[in-house]
Amino acid sequence: MTTSTDKSADTARVWKRAAYGGLVVAGVILVFGQTSFMTAVVAGLVAFAAGGYLGGRMTAAAQQAEARGNLAEDIRADVAQSAPAPMAEPEVVNVVAEPEPVETVAEPEPVATMAEPEVKEEMKLVQPSKVLPGEAELAARKGTWRYEGNSATA
Repeated sequence: MTTSTDKSADTARVWKRAAYGGLVVAGVILVFGQTSFMTAVVAGLVAFAAGGYLGGRMTAAAQQAEARGNLAEDIRADVAQSAPAPMAEPEVVNVVAEPEPVETVAEPEPVATMAEPEVKEEMKLVQPSKVLPGEAELAARKGTWRYEGNSATA
């Protein structure tokens, strides 16, 4: 686990890096931005504050994850220590005994499934109630046309 001195050292390191980042941002804006010195200083301060804040949050999250990982390892070690030791296998003694009578079980009779009546009920629900327009004409033309393949004249 981390101690309070480790946390303060991490925090100091994060803010130190944020200060370096702020100086870099201010320098780049001053040289390439063609703006005033005051604008570069303000941008550097904003970068410093944002970098320090976000870096501190990420460091705290990493420390919490590490603590959870250490806690999980401790729990696994405790469980392994508290688990009962495996028992020794009992000795096998050869004893000749009379075989027990085997009972025969009658096979169950097949049961009719309920799937067929449901299908028949669905078919009744799909039946149309009246003749649709053009249905008779389509039925009369059905089956008169056949595909004959490519013709030699084409």
